Amino acid sequence: MNMTDRRPDPTSDWHRLKPDTVLAVEGVLDLLKKDHADDQNLLDAYLYAKRLLAESMQALVRTGLPAGLGSYSDLRIQLADRMAAEYGERIPQRYLTVPYGSRTHEELFAMLLQRIGQPVSAALLRVVTGDSVHTERRTRELRELGLDIANSHEGGNDVYTLRSLELDTSLIPKIIINNLRSKKAPVHEQRAIAAVLGDVAD
Repeated sequence: MNMTDRRPDPTSDWHRLKPDTVLAVEGVLDLLKKDHADDQNLLDAYLYAKRLLAESMQALVRTGLPAGLGSYSDLRIQLADRMAAEYGERIPQRYLTVPYGSRTHEELFAMLLQRIGQPVSAALLRVVTGDSVHTERRTRELRELGLDIANSHEGGNDVYTLRSLELDTSLIPKIIINNLRSKKAPVHEQRAIAAVLGDVAD
């Protein structure tokens, strides 16, 4: 069974979180209507409601994502096969792994795939990550795998557009060099592999 299949049902999460979120938002609204609400109580209520809203909207967005998210796994397998075919006999397997296999990467890709060819705001992408400040970085990491994701500005906001599912395999050497760094490869291996790639590892 795929790990994705064992994850909690987002529909159940949404229905579980919604009632508490409604109460939390109503609590903030009640305090805002008061002429002399205690500032600390208002801030505490806001922070609580903000957390519940982020979790609830994340669950809601997840209900619309395709079950299994298999397309991203397929792309990573495709990339791994290409890396093995090109360098499998010359570079140790531990440096030919495909990074960025987290749930966050899966779900960001799924949101972009649902709207392929259309700009998706960074704010909307942050919803699926629970308003994570690292959302934009995770999206750029998808591009590092060779995905054709354009970044631009519309109406003063950052937007991302998945333009194609064709992988840019010319980025494979950079992936391998990043693997060397992340796995703290010995200097002699870095030099030998850089020679194979026709590049110089810093």
